[in-house]
Amino acid sequence: MELIIVDRNNYKEAIIIQREIFPEENGTLNILASLDRDLFMKMTGLPYDDDDVKYYLAKEDNQYVGITGLYYFDKDSAWLGWFGIAPKYRNKGLGRELLRKTMELAKEKNFKYLRIYTDYIANHDAVILYEKENFVSEKYTKEELPYDCRIYSKSLTNEKISLWNNKNLGLSYQSDLEKLNEEDINKILEKYENL
Repeated sequence: MELIIVDRNNYKEAIIIQREIFPEENGTLNILASLDRDLFMKMTGLPYDDDDVKYYLAKEDNQYVGITGLYYFDKDSAWLGWFGIAPKYRNKGLGRELLRKTMELAKEKNFKYLRIYTDYIANHDAVILYEKENFVSEKYTKEELPYDCRIYSKSLTNEKISLWNNKNLGLSYQSDLEKLNEEDINKILEKYENL
């Protein structure tokens, strides 16, 4: 499996894959903002806190099969963003391979921990993978969210895992981005296509 950074040449493919994996959650704006945060804010008038998020397409046998991303809230923890395998490529071990490749990437960037927040119910297949890979689970209750949010953490070093301990993640902002209607998102996407 090869990880290919999402850039201006392949962002449309990243959007397609993200929507296949998460049909109820539109990550288009996150992907566009990852290309150039300042340009995104200037073009859209929307704030965007993450200025160092990067997404990667997973390529296997010359096909895009999944997506993963890395961002951070502190210097020790890399967080997974939009991690997943497209439905038609599941149950072939690719999710585990993508997770391990993402862990390697986080280690190369000198992070001590890899973390992800997820909906325990809606993303239960991913939860099973995290648990098989010895991620430690914590219930997240700092913000009022419409789902059972869990944080999964894994040490990338020989050190014992340091839990997140319910520190604020600012997930309500992410939910606000996802609530923009499809028409507004498509207008923003059109601006990028015309650059």
